[in-house]
Amino acid sequence: MVFFKKPLVILILITLIGAFLRFYRLSDLPPSLNWDEVSHAYNAYSLYKTGRDQWGQILPVINFRAYGDYPTALNLYFTIPGLAIFGTTDFAARFPHALIGTLLIPVVFIATYRWRKNILLGFLAAIFTCLDPWVLFTSRTVLQSNWAVFLLALALCFYFAQRFRPAILIWGLSLLAYHNTRIFVPLLLLSLAVFSKKHLVLISAVILLAIFILLSPASRARGLWVGLINPGTIATIEYQRNHTSLPPFLARLTYNRPVYLFTHLGSNYLGYFSPQFLAVSGGTQYQYSLPKSGLISVASLPFFYLGLILLIPSSPLLLIWILLSPLPAAITQDQFAVVRATTMLPLVQIISALGIVWFLSRIPTRLRSAFIWLYLFLIMGSTGLYLYNYSTLYPKQYSSSWQYGYKQVVQFIKQNYDSYDQIIFTKKYGEPHEFLAYYWPWDPISFQNNTDWDYHANWYWVNGLGKIKFVNDWEMKSVVLKPKTLIISSPDNETAGREIERINFLDGKTAFIIRAQ
Repeated sequence: MVFFKKPLVILILITLIGAFLRFYRLSDLPPSLNWDEVSHAYNAYSLYKTGRDQWGQILPVINFRAYGDYPTALNLYFTIPGLAIFGTTDFAARFPHALIGTLLIPVVFIATYRWRKNILLGFLAAIFTCLDPWVLFTSRTVLQSNWAVFLLALALCFYFAQRFRPAILIWGLSLLAYHNTRIFVPLLLLSLAVFSKKHLVLISAVILLAIFILLSPASRARGLWVGLINPGTIATIEYQRNHTSLPPFLARLTYNRPVYLFTHLGSNYLGYFSPQFLAVSGGTQYQYSLPKSGLISVASLPFFYLGLILLIPSSPLLLIWILLSPLPAAITQDQFAVVRATTMLPLVQIISALGIVWFLSRIPTRLRSAFIWLYLFLIMGSTGLYLYNYSTLYPKQYSSSWQYGYKQVVQFIKQNYDSYDQIIFTKKYGEPHEFLAYYWPWDPISFQNNTDWDYHANWYWVNGLGKIKFVNDWEMKSVVLKPKTLIISSPDNETAGREIERINFLDGKTAFIIRAQ
């Protein structure tokens, strides 16, 4: 085909399209930074200014405290250049993720081409990486998993180039990128060791590092929040055991932790290969995917399943990879967790491309060009509909999920800070201090040394910064007010005072009411 006689030009074109889709209106699609994004951004800002995160930890490597959920630290360091160039803006926080989401496109092409030496296969995998909602949506937000996906794909390039040591080292580096790689990568490398018996010392070192990280207090704290077996599920198991009509012996056999774990793990695991998750409804957490919108095109789904079958005799590594990849998500309590299942990327795109190329090889030559153009037309139509929903309907309907309005409140407080003796700020929408610290931006040294905070319920709660006090929404009416007090409340708990301004979500509903006492 003449179309493929200039592969570099075509790859650049696909990559430029991917860059446009990732950088266009990056600051306001999704409509605002959420609390996880702003936490990464402010901790990176604190590192940039002081060499410590916001809690004073010097150059965190494995995890940082954040709110008590202990995210991985790698993203902090890659966020610093954007902050240095663009300041404490939404664009600066998301910039590195849009960048590596764009670079992932040629990386996937190179990895796929090196695997089969088939340029059409490489182009299709690159196109799916460019357009698939699963990859596109996550590339526009601050997610630790973006670095994991990029590093996993980069290591795959080296692996298929027979550069095994760099591949293993990059897979090892991905342990610092996101929690799911700390489960997935050791299992993948253990499988490689069984099959090849090469580089066992290096593989063993990476596996031992993963075990060390998983046994660290920060990782155990994370597991308490998201694991299938957590205080909430234990209480549920005990309630079911105590309230069943079964005899005590059968009740103990039926309602216990191993049974709960394996039944839910199995159900979760299979769900990640289901049409419902992949192409129909997508994820259940709407900060990571559009509601009732698949993560890949419906047109790609049959070819993904076909590609899975084709992997069985052709690529043990990729087959093991795709079979292991849902495990980190399956052992957590949320069903269809888009981000935790990102170890499936970019394998889903590569496998879908494999299915299409095989199908093309089985149809008459005269029909192949027509099929490719028809298929690309369907993909573009699906992408166009997705982008319309993403850019118009989704921001209005789900701006509250992205904690829209905090930036506007912080701007108002900063402009009027000197006019009041006291400022009361509701905690209704979660972690107002972090938005205030980033958008101000608050001096990191002052935050590290002078913040009023306490720790309870496995969480770090900030109660005050300077004259600003953060209170629970239901406590707003009982707060003792000074003569000159600014009050930022939700509409659910309006307080006394003269209303100055209202800040609305994008659907027109009130988010914050600003009053003066």
